[in-house]
Amino acid sequence: MKNTFVGTHLDFIGFSTSIACAIHCAFLPFLVSTLPFLGLGFLENPWIEYGIILLSLGLALFSLSHGYLRHHKKILPILIVSFGFLLISFGLIWGPESLEFIITPVGALLIGIAHYVNWIKIKESHIEFPDCKNHPK
Repeated sequence: MKNTFVGTHLDFIGFSTSIACAIHCAFLPFLVSTLPFLGLGFLENPWIEYGIILLSLGLALFSLSHGYLRHHKKILPILIVSFGFLLISFGLIWGPESLEFIITPVGALLIGIAHYVNWIKIKESHIEFPDCKNHPK
């Protein structure tokens, strides 16, 4: 079970949503004009985007903290995900609008990479997933 990345593992979910976010951010400028025709105009609301980012942050913190605390004690995935969320925040709030479509997907890709690195570190550990509850705290 520990050797497969595809499945219900939290890092796979985080990795997949980060990649979907990167694709969404890269192609949204091209698709935004069609949203009203598709009945999806509500997706242009910035609060929808902020909510998704906060949900992703919660998933990342939960997933990476679990790997860190129970498996590998390596800070690298947490550093990568922090830099990814900082890039996304910079792109959305302070960054130049002309570069947002580049900065935000790069941040999302970093978040996906952080989940993948976390999974690699878990795989290298000696604690089996999902039976990691037996690991001493």
